[in-house]
Amino acid sequence: MNLILPRLNIKNLFRFLLFSFLILGLFSVQNPSANAACGDYFSCNREIERVKKEITRLQGESNSLKNQIAYLDNQIYLSQLEIEAKEQQIKLLSGDIGELSQRLKRISDFLKYQEEIFKGRARSAYTSEQLSSFDIVLGGDNLDAIFRKIKYLKVLEQQDQETLLALEETRATFKSQKKTLETKKADVEKLKAEVEDHKVGLISQQNARRSLLAETQSSESRYQDLLKVLEAERAAILAALRSGGTRLGTVARGARIGNQGSTGCSTGPHIHYEVRRASDNAYYNPCSYVGVSGGTCYSGGYAVDGGTVVSKSYFRPAGPGNYLTQSAWNNHMALDIYSPNGGVYASERGTAYLVKDTSWRSWCPSWIKGGKYDGPAYGIYVVHPDGRKSVYWHIRP
Repeated sequence: MNLILPRLNIKNLFRFLLFSFLILGLFSVQNPSANAACGDYFSCNREIERVKKEITRLQGESNSLKNQIAYLDNQIYLSQLEIEAKEQQIKLLSGDIGELSQRLKRISDFLKYQEEIFKGRARSAYTSEQLSSFDIVLGGDNLDAIFRKIKYLKVLEQQDQETLLALEETRATFKSQKKTLETKKADVEKLKAEVEDHKVGLISQQNARRSLLAETQSSESRYQDLLKVLEAERAAILAALRSGGTRLGTVARGARIGNQGSTGCSTGPHIHYEVRRASDNAYYNPCSYVGVSGGTCYSGGYAVDGGTVVSKSYFRPAGPGNYLTQSAWNNHMALDIYSPNGGVYASERGTAYLVKDTSWRSWCPSWIKGGKYDGPAYGIYVVHPDGRKSVYWHIRP
C-alpha cells in the first residue's frame, strides 16, 4: 500500500505555533548525529559499539514516534561513525602501504646485491673446480702452502652455501612482503567501496527521517494511525493467504502471472511484494531475495522510495524499468513497486493461487478512494519448491 497521509488542517495560528513549539521540544532533544567526530579508528569502534547497544535498547521500547525518531537518529549517527571509522582505517592502511613499499625497495636492492655477490662467488667456484687436487699439489710451493690452499677452497665452499641460503631467505621475505602489500591495497579498495555504500545508506536514512516527520507532521496520533493501517493490511493479507484461494496452476520463474492494479486500500497502481515461509506464512525480508539498484531496499526505521527492483536469487516481481515506491522497513516487511508495463512476474517456479480480501472497507482511511468501497483487494501467491511463497498484492484480476 502506498500510504500518504493528508495534510493536517490547522484552523488557528496560535494553536499551530503552540503545537510547533511543543513538537520542537519533543523531537529536537539529543540528536546524536549532531557531532559524529570520534578522533581515531579505535575511538570510533568504541563509539560504534555504544551506539549499537543504544539502537538495540530502542528496538525494545514502545513503538512511538519519539522512539522512532530516536532510533533513526542513532542509525544516522551509526552510519556516520562507520564511515569515519573506515576512512580512519583507510588512512592507517595507506600509511602501512607506504612503509611496505619502502621496505620492499630496500629488500629488492639488497636482493640484487646478494645476487651479484653470489654470481661473483659462483665464478670463483667455477675456477676452483677446474683445479684437481693433483693440480694443487703440483702447483704448490711447499706443503704448508698446499694445505692453506685446500683449506681456503673449503672455506669458500662453506661461504657459497651460506650466501645461497641468505639469498633464498631474502627472496622468501620479498615474496611475503609483496603479498602483504597487495593484500593491504585490496583491503583499501574494499573499504573505499564500503564507504560509498555507507554514504548511500546514510542518505537513505536521512530521507527516511524526513519522510516520517513529513507524513506524520510530527504528530504521535498520526503515527499511531499509520501503524494501525499497516497492521490492518498485514492481517487482511494473512487472512487471505490462510483461506487458500483458487489454484491457478504451475508457473515458471520469471513468467508473467498477472497485472498490477490498485485493488483494495491503495492510492494507485502498484505491486505490494512479500516473501513468506510457506508452512506458516512467517515473513522473510524480501531484500534477501531481490535487490534495489540505485536505491535502498531495506531502510530500517521508516520507508524511502527510489531505485529499481532487480533480480537476485529470486526474479524481480515487476517489469523492466520499474520504480520502488516504498522500501521494506520495520513495520512494512514488503516492497511496493510500480511496474511500467503493468506486468507481475513470478519470483521462482511453483504453484500459483488467487486470493482476495473484502475487509479493507472497515479499516481503510476515508481519504483513500474517497472512502468508497470499489470491490475486493486481490492478490496472487506462488508456493515455491524451496519452502517459501512469494506474494503479489493489489493486483488486477
